[in-house]
Amino acid sequence: MNNTTEKERGLKGSRLWGALLFLILVIVDQLTKLVADAYFSAADAPNEIAIVEGWLWLRITYNRGISYGMGSNAPTWAKIAVIVATGVMMLGLAILYCKVDKRRSWLKTALVFIVAGGVGNLIDRVYYRVWDPTTLYGVRDMVDLSRFGFAVCNFADFFITGGAVLLVLSLLFFDTDAAFPQGKYKALAKEAEEKAAAKKEKKNG
Repeated sequence: MNNTTEKERGLKGSRLWGALLFLILVIVDQLTKLVADAYFSAADAPNEIAIVEGWLWLRITYNRGISYGMGSNAPTWAKIAVIVATGVMMLGLAILYCKVDKRRSWLKTALVFIVAGGVGNLIDRVYYRVWDPTTLYGVRDMVDLSRFGFAVCNFADFFITGGAVLLVLSLLFFDTDAAFPQGKYKALAKEAEEKAAAKKEKKNG
């Protein structure tokens, strides 16, 4: 067993590490939504708070659709289909996390962030029954980034975006199968190639 494998025997990248990180991210998302909802729902609360005047505001909105509110008026079956598809996708990514080698930390971290963000918004969609036309609430958003061309977002959206960025970086630079592996991933890529070659040779031999 090589030194790289020995060094990666710690908690990072393990299922327990992934579960703890996932739990922390979901709690952060739900707490920020709860605080924003409670604050802006108060009778004497302002409509918005300027964090950076002219650039960044805090306010509460309820998104009953998907990104940018698209599909807010979609039929019940379509909204339920989105919820089911999201749940299946998050489950699939969670299973993938468990199967990926723990040494591929960038990829595994990206998966945790994406799943946590997806589940965070999924909780809101199910809890507020966005498929029911008689309900008024939906996914709670509170960070207004419209000045930058984005919609009103929440921390779950930030986690998904951050996870997507990490995923791209892992595919480009920081993974065994990266297009341009860097650092320890060069050694891991070489190790993977050697194992694949040995397996092929054994099969043909």
